[in-house]
Amino acid sequence: MLNSVESDSVYSLVDFNKVAEIASVIRYDACGKSVTGNYKWDAMTAQLALLAETQKFDSMIIGGTSMGSVTALHFAVIYPERVKALILATPPPAWEKRAGVKAVYKKIALKADQSPIPEFLKRIISINQDPPDFFEQKHPGTRQRMMECRLGFDPLYYSQIYNGGAASDLPSRDQIAKLKLPTLIAAYPDDANHPLEIAQELNSLIDGSELAVISNYEEYLDFQEKVKDFVRSVSVDNKL
Repeated sequence: MLNSVESDSVYSLVDFNKVAEIASVIRYDACGKSVTGNYKWDAMTAQLALLAETQKFDSMIIGGTSMGSVTALHFAVIYPERVKALILATPPPAWEKRAGVKAVYKKIALKADQSPIPEFLKRIISINQDPPDFFEQKHPGTRQRMMECRLGFDPLYYSQIYNGGAASDLPSRDQIAKLKLPTLIAAYPDDANHPLEIAQELNSLIDGSELAVISNYEEYLDFQEKVKDFVRSVSVDNKL
């Protein structure tokens, strides 16, 4: 929700530079981070569909982090024939676990609708420990650069994005269980904002999917090779 192409270039669980060594990588900001965008997760599939049409992609590998992973899931449910494979990084709370999150997001959206960015929202954003400690230790200053990116949007954007998150959820378990797509899922073991249990349940719902849990820097590096192997296994000509 608070990431962007800019912040993903500072740190991302999927290193796009590595993937770009073997495939064409297309990245974009949801709704262009516009203050008038519709940030309901299922609604953002329209933007992804338009991008695919513009690029003349008949089928593609799609993926994302947190909110982006759910957009990819919704797209796959609606347009399964247009998806070759999924890469889902740190999926957010869903279903029964999402009720409390929605309530919190509604409160944040109500109070965040002002300029400049209120101090309470800056504190909330600073609590997010991204990148994880193991990456920050290897690359000091990454967390501060991420924070600067996340505080760089139009102040009115924050109420829009939190309202979108408050009105959204994953597709139903039944819808997800019908997907027959190669799927790579990634999660951290102790990220309260992206519970490991959700990643594990998606792994159990999507037949043949693979789950990678990244706990340290070595596993992070290994995961980049796993992503490349996954993309190769689907087809080096597909798009991510």
